[in-house]
Amino acid sequence: MAGLCTNCEETKMRDQYGALISWPDFTKDLATRLEKAGAWETGISSDRRGLGVAINLDLYGYDVEQGLAVFQVRQAIFHPSRPTRVRKNYFLCGTTETGSPFAHPVDSPARSKRALASPQACVKYVLAKIWQCSEDTLSDIERQGDVAFVPVKDVPKTAEEIEGPVMLRDSHEVRGRLFRDWDGTLYTVRGARLLHKKGQHAAVKARGGFYRIQEGVRVPTWSFSMQVGD
Repeated sequence: MAGLCTNCEETKMRDQYGALISWPDFTKDLATRLEKAGAWETGISSDRRGLGVAINLDLYGYDVEQGLAVFQVRQAIFHPSRPTRVRKNYFLCGTTETGSPFAHPVDSPARSKRALASPQACVKYVLAKIWQCSEDTLSDIERQGDVAFVPVKDVPKTAEEIEGPVMLRDSHEVRGRLFRDWDGTLYTVRGARLLHKKGQHAAVKARGGFYRIQEGVRVPTWSFSMQVGD
């Protein structure tokens, strides 16, 4: 059956679909806070004809030290005379510097054996997708909310220097030497700074070398759950 987790029965850590069986307390609290913030609404509703919708939440990964969790929000639309239709969204969730919960839409980790190897591996997997980098590079990223300086070997020769500052996602201002490649990708060098115009994130500085300026990738979602506070 498509979507089944082939090694989950051996580890007893996940169910047959890859969802974690045990939830740490912080993930339970985070899920509750995000539901109150409007990211999703779990439950079931139906009418007398047997038509209805169910929204369920599953945990796929977490990192206690970083306070991050990967949730699957699943919608099942059922009909008495038709097959149940299932849709799924995935979110990397945590808490911002101001204490507010966030939910960032991500690619499904459920099809990756590497992502399902451990709760922490799942978080690394989705973070690497968000920042378009290798998992080994994650510890060297300079991040401010959903914009980051991602280390690279050099600025591409095809990139041209441009005047700054540059504003990203309406609130992240980049100051310093800036370069734009032919495909629109932005780069910078040591000493560049990220300033948040709304004051919700601390300033970030590029410590050394060369960086790609990356806006966190947001995966399109079905409308039954949504991005929050990111």
